Amino acid sequence: GAASDHARDFTKGAPVALSVRGLYVDMPGEQLSGLDLDVYEGEILGVGGLAGQGKIGLPNGIMGIYPAEGKVTFFGGEIALNDPRSSLEKGMAMVSEDRRGVGLLLDQAIEDNIAFSAMQINGDFLRPAPFRLKNTGKIRETAQRMMKELDIRATSSQQWAGTLSGGNQQKVCIARALALNPKFLFVSEPTRGIDIGAKQLVIETLLRLNRDMKLTIVMVSSELLELKSICDRIAIVTEGKVSAILKPSDSNEEFGLAMSGISVKEESA
Repeated sequence: GAASDHARDFTKGAPVALSVRGLYVDMPGEQLSGLDLDVYEGEILGVGGLAGQGKIGLPNGIMGIYPAEGKVTFFGGEIALNDPRSSLEKGMAMVSEDRRGVGLLLDQAIEDNIAFSAMQINGDFLRPAPFRLKNTGKIRETAQRMMKELDIRATSSQQWAGTLSGGNQQKVCIARALALNPKFLFVSEPTRGIDIGAKQLVIETLLRLNRDMKLTIVMVSSELLELKSICDRIAIVTEGKVSAILKPSDSNEEFGLAMSGISVKEESA
């Protein structure tokens, strides 16, 4: 079907953007217990699996939000685990599944939400020393540009983030990550809790970022159909490890077996 004809193969020739070896993540209910995975530059890699099997622990461990151990290299350089700045400073960004906890400052303007991480991590949007005051003009200009590019619907960039619809809130989270100018983006459960029209817009936004800005994307999602619709490969996480890496065109039966921890490919080999 048309949905599965889009998958591209980056495994031959593209550099490895992210290499994960023996990753353990202590995230309650989403532990990883020695996960190995390679992500190639330019691809959209999906990460699926049943709830509680550890898929959500992957971005949260690498980005330093939950305790982790193992070896993570990013374009050949090692990422220090348990240090949220390390991954951000090297060019990774994350859109969290926890929009209200990690994602948004609900009682702040859209523009301040968008500038927040770039200001903290890169010192962007600040006026020169000695005062380092926030450069409101530059923040506003960037926010307005991103609102246009991502089609964020609001009265102005000064509207509070908490007053937006779920889909627009999710796009503000994406805009905040993009303001860091990352080379690599984790998105975790990007369409959870938003209506169907907004889901489609968020998915199209991710596709465009990958195709036009050449952003390498790892998308963690419980929505298998969604992963199949845009990913080049899909890694299934079962009991804290990758149980299979499948193509979007593989059968639902193969996905079902991989999620239950039985790999068709191994048994027939």
